[in-house]
Parts: sequence; structure tokens; C-alpha cells
Amino acid sequence: MFLSRIVSDEFGNFNNFVERKYVLSDVAFTRKGKLSLESIIKYPLCNNKKTTSIEINRFLRNELNDRGVRITKQAVSEKRQFIDPQVYIDMNDSLISKIYAHKDEMTTFKGFNVYAIDGSIVEIPNTKITREEFEIPEKTELNKDTSTARISCMADTKWDFIISSNITNKSTSEIEHALMHLDDAKNKIDLTKTITTYDRFYNSIEIMFKTMLLDSYFIIRGKTHTFKKQQNKMKKEGKTDETHEINIKKAQINNFFTEEVKKFARKTREIKVRIVFVKLKTGETETLFTNLPKEIATPEELKELYGTRWTIEKNYDRLKNKLHIEKFTGKKKIIIEQDFYSHIYLLNILIALKHDAEEEITRKPKETTKYKYVYKSNVNTLIGNIKEEMPRLLTDDKEEIKQIVEEILDIARKDLVYTKIKAPTNKERDKKKYYHKKCKSNIQNSF
Repeated sequence: MFLSRIVSDEFGNFNNFVERKYVLSDVAFTRKGKLSLESIIKYPLCNNKKTTSIEINRFLRNELNDRGVRITKQAVSEKRQFIDPQVYIDMNDSLISKIYAHKDEMTTFKGFNVYAIDGSIVEIPNTKITREEFEIPEKTELNKDTSTARISCMADTKWDFIISSNITNKSTSEIEHALMHLDDAKNKIDLTKTITTYDRFYNSIEIMFKTMLLDSYFIIRGKTHTFKKQQNKMKKEGKTDETHEINIKKAQINNFFTEEVKKFARKTREIKVRIVFVKLKTGETETLFTNLPKEIATPEELKELYGTRWTIEKNYDRLKNKLHIEKFTGKKKIIIEQDFYSHIYLLNILIALKHDAEEEITRKPKETTKYKYVYKSNVNTLIGNIKEEMPRLLTDDKEEIKQIVEEILDIARKDLVYTKIKAPTNKERDKKKYYHKKCKSNIQNSF
């Protein structure tokens, strides 16, 4: 139950983030008005993603306890342009730092926390000002006008918490995002006790060097053309798990994104990589690159660790389909960033309360002959209750906050859904019956 205590403490410390250092103008919020600095910082956290003008006036009437007050969405948007999105990043960092200070109470893999880095594409307002600020060309593929941005997260595969996140235009690559996450994470968690997993889109020697520079560990799903000579030799000799010291060419190093990693790579000129071939359920073989020693993780354990990275997709589903992150409340880049980072914070609040609620679920589902089920908190109800109570949670009355959090937890323990523990394996499925042969996405190999 330590997570809900941390959440209560963080809400109680909200006023610590109502500071002038997050105001981007010397004259903004210097005069008393309907919209205070505190109200403007609260608003993205309390927004229920309904019609903007309705949401603004609902929030403000509750905030000022005045049913007659009215304000335009233009006035709110103008004020929000003076707020640095860093305030929500700092809120999330404070929460994460306090959670991982309790690392002894969190389950790990042999003392290591396992993370996944992955990205996704989100729709943003398709307006002239949005496209200009996100540097989106007028015409994109297929000659269609679309407006999208790239988001990226580093998430704990066991606990689901997002410890680092970014939103940029699509021209920023997945590898650049990953490098930013690693730099960000080193200030929050112990990277020497961290294993970070990546899919084949992050098949990057620079990420390997960066991880080694930070004295950390990686597992990357490799491509056949990377370290091709070493892979072919292993296959020829019938080996499935071997460590290689590989010289890296200057031309490859020159293409790295960051000068720090370039300098480190030029100095070492050699990278030590363990190449492991693992079999999928289909019988096919995939390649994993890692710097984890054999005494820490066997090939089967590496396969399982890599497989856990798909839990990050749950977070993207929650962001898009539960918290409705793509319903941005403004057109300007700064407001889109405020919406994004405030919702990362809300997502971590949700995950923390969900963990604590599920610790005390005692109801058992009926047993079936084929599958086992387990009860989980209803995420939709939990999100709804958090959003509904958010204006009351963002106060300085710590006793009231604890009471509200306990009320939310009590509902989360009772409003449940049941989930299948083990889905059918590939062998149990009839591909001819359930999958269309021409749909490539249905026949992709997976861990």
C-alpha cells in the first residue's frame, strides 16, 4: 500500500509546483483575475475532454465556487501559453523518484528493473499554426493533409510506470528518442541495475555504446544484417549463444547523433556484444543482442525479458483510448505539450492506485476447464473517479486528500473485471481459420 501513500503526499505537495519559475513571462499572472497561476496549472489535470468552453467554465465555477462566472476558451488558451510544460514533467519526476525510493518493496528480475522504450504516433490538430510549430510539411505521403506527432516513452515492464516521455515532430527518429530517455533516466533511477529492451527499430550500435557508457544493460531484437559476419559464423558452427568483441568503423561512429557517444566510441573502437539465437513458439529463430553476462540471464530468460516489453503497449492504449490524449485542448505546440505531459502524470497516478487496489482484491473468479482468470480493477471506472475527484485532490488539505484517495481505492477494489491469465499459444490457434493469409500483420512473428 505504499503507492497510494505516495500519491496522497504528491497531491498534498501540489502547491510546491505553483511557482513563478514555470511562467514564461515576467508580467503574466501579476494582477489578480479570474484565472490565477494555480488555476491554469490545474486545468489540464482536471479537463474531462468534453467541449472546450463547457470544460473551462465547469472547472472555473468549481474552482471559484461561483456558478455565475464565465470565461472564453480564447482567454484560457492565451494564459496557458505562458506556462512551461516542464511543470508537469517535474510533477511526474517527483512522483517517480518517490516510488523508486521504495525499490526494496518492488519485484525485480534478480535485482534488476526491466524497462522498455518504444514510440507511437498521435494525431494532433490539423491547423496551420500546429503544422508550422511541429514543422509538418503541407503535403505528406499519398498527397494527404495529415497532422501527426511522434510520442515516445520509457516504461517499467513489471510495474507499468512511465519514467521518461517525449513528444516531437515525426522527423525525430526512434533512436534519438531512446538516447534522450537514457539521459533523462540516469537522473531518476539506478541505471547500473537496469535492463532496457528494444524492438528491431532500435537496432542501433549507438544505443549499445550509450548503454555501456552509462554502465547499464540492453536487450535489442536484432536484424540479420547487423553483425552479419558474427551471426553467420555462429550459424555455421551451430552455436546459439556467444559473446563477440567487434571493431566499429569510423564511418559508423561519424553517423552517431550525439557527440558524447561519438567520443566514447572513438576511444574504445570496440564493442562487446552477446549474440543469442532464441526459438519462437512457431519454431522460427530470432536474434537478440545484449551485454548481459551469461551468469545473469540464460537465453530462455533473455527471451522472456524481451517478451515483457510488449506491456508498454498497454500504456499507449490507456493514453489513447482511456485518457483520450489525442483530444488536445489547443492548437499551439506549448498547449499540446502541456496536455501530453500532464496526462503522463495522470497515467502514473492511475497505475499507482491500480496496483494498490489490486493488492487487496479477495474475490476469486469461477474456475474453468480451459483457462484461468484473475480479477483486476476496472480501469475505466478508476480513471473516471480520479478525474472526477481531481479538483478536490489538488488542495493543501492532506487529511481530506487521504480520505478521497481511500474512497477511490475502495471503489477500485469492488468494481472489477476478470482477465484471462494465459492466452492460447500459437500451437493452439488454427491460422487457416482465424487469420487471413494475405494480411501480413496477422502472420508476423512475435515473442
